[in-house]
Amino acid sequence: MIELTPLARPYAKAVFASALDAESIDEIKEELKTMALVSSTTEVKSLIEDPTLSNNEILNSLKALLDGSISKSSQSLLNVLAENNRFNLLEAIFEIYKEIVAKHKEQKFVEVFVATAPSSDTEETIKTRLVSTYGEGTNVEFKIDPNIMGGLSIKVGDETLDLSVKGKVKKLINQLNF
Repeated sequence: MIELTPLARPYAKAVFASALDAESIDEIKEELKTMALVSSTTEVKSLIEDPTLSNNEILNSLKALLDGSISKSSQSLLNVLAENNRFNLLEAIFEIYKEIVAKHKEQKFVEVFVATAPSSDTEETIKTRLVSTYGEGTNVEFKIDPNIMGGLSIKVGDETLDLSVKGKVKKLINQLNF
């Protein structure tokens, strides 16, 4: 059996780009799920694999089955699949699309270490800056660490931006010791 993932990937990427532009990522995901479920039934599989039917006949049958449950964007995907004789990729396209959406929605987790609890205004300013830098949905958590003496230290994944008094003193000592 031929591996369908490499064939389906360009279609899934194109659908995702279109959904991203239209701000309808989740709606398209549900439509792709519906199309994948329909295409996995034995009746539709036999329809798709029937050599006596033209691609347009298969396309019209699929559109009739899915009437009202898919948008113009998903109908365009069906049209492209008909042109390229690739109806068998619907399930693979859905699986790859799910992976792309999961990667896209990955959220950053940022830890901010401070010596003392910041005021609510300062905390909001820091959060706003971090969200604008790392994107919407960034989770910012403040942690009290009196060992840093003052300032703050920001940790994102395995990267740390040390703006603390302790960090500056260490840097100064290293420079003096060369």
